[in-house]
Amino acid sequence: MASASAEAKTTFEDFDQAKRMQGEITKNYFQRLLTAQANGQKVGYGFVMANPIEFFNVFDIVPLYPEVTSLNISYRGGAPPLIALSEEVGYSTDACGYVKMGVAAATDKTSTAIGVLPKPDLLYLTYSGCQIYIHWWEQLHYQTGAPILTVDVPYVREYDGHVDAHDIRYVAAQLEESIPVLEKFTGKRFDENRFKEVMRLSSKAWELWGKVLEMGKMRPSPLDAYFESIYYMAPITLIRGTQECVDFYAFLLEELKERASHGVGPTAREDYRLVFEGVPNYPFFKKFWNLFRQNNARGVVSTYPKVAGMIDTGSFHLNTDHPFESIAEYMIHAYCNWNMPLRTQLLEKYVRDYHADGVVIHSIKSCRSFSMGEGDMREYLAKEKDIPTLLIESDHVDPRYYSEAQIKNRVDAFFETLALRRAA
Repeated sequence: MASASAEAKTTFEDFDQAKRMQGEITKNYFQRLLTAQANGQKVGYGFVMANPIEFFNVFDIVPLYPEVTSLNISYRGGAPPLIALSEEVGYSTDACGYVKMGVAAATDKTSTAIGVLPKPDLLYLTYSGCQIYIHWWEQLHYQTGAPILTVDVPYVREYDGHVDAHDIRYVAAQLEESIPVLEKFTGKRFDENRFKEVMRLSSKAWELWGKVLEMGKMRPSPLDAYFESIYYMAPITLIRGTQECVDFYAFLLEELKERASHGVGPTAREDYRLVFEGVPNYPFFKKFWNLFRQNNARGVVSTYPKVAGMIDTGSFHLNTDHPFESIAEYMIHAYCNWNMPLRTQLLEKYVRDYHADGVVIHSIKSCRSFSMGEGDMREYLAKEKDIPTLLIESDHVDPRYYSEAQIKNRVDAFFETLALRRAA
């Protein structure tokens, strides 16, 4: 339940309690992570994209996502020393910032902005969307000696998004084959009843999360589905498969409904509705958001919250009757596992379905899997479909590639274009 009655709520902050809940969830997650091995628990490194956290839950493995720890460290201003440490041992300046920070943070007794991260007991490699994942996990294996458990996830090759049944069976079989490996690794038997319960809770959380994101179709949108979703998507990654995760999204959904009924939102008003593509800039996250917030623009839909899987979240549900096949399908549909025509068509569809005024593409210098082809996306949307499209460049974690003045000039020019089109 909300902490205050609807009648007592007078400011936007009164309708913004879910972010505080997310902060507590993240704080508790990091506390559990940093003390896991001292408490006798195993730590498994995984990727956000195509992460099968349900198996971690069943075997009581605490997940560590280097992408998540890196973005949190970067958000707190702690990226430069880790990036410098990795470059001192030979990583190039244009290598993936997540990789550089992740490898450096795993160095013995390296202190980060969120503490000394535990070494992996297991490296769970879900190869999906980004080939650098393979080399990253190999490097951590050489560095720490942790074994690698691999699930190979094929790309979505068809231009209509269709996934062949044999691809789903291929991934599902690997998940089933991983069970005896995890049993041996943890010394615990696979509990089928617990697995079903975890799947039930995961399915419910995905359903609620889908309804949250669908609220961006409302006019005005009660949420910013890009900048606010950065906070809101944390539980679906960190604690999916728990009642706490379900409770969070149930609370968030009700809070957004209250925002809608009271006509409040993350900006004073909704002058512009935007589609966002790409990873945010974490070192200057609030400054980056303010460039759009000061123009009363809201991100009504974005691709980033779908990076883990299930592109159109509301149209797909984990099937507890066929759990391995269902998780396999979710993993295959990690956003960066889609081919470029599909990703471009998705942006075009979002503009239409969410009645957006334009598209903003934030291209990340060191992330090839996200930024590859984004220039072509812009050309297609702007020239072939006459959709105002802004392409700006920086980096997700490296502050050296963020030029505030340059980005502000481009954002301001974009809004001038939108205003002129509206006035014409």
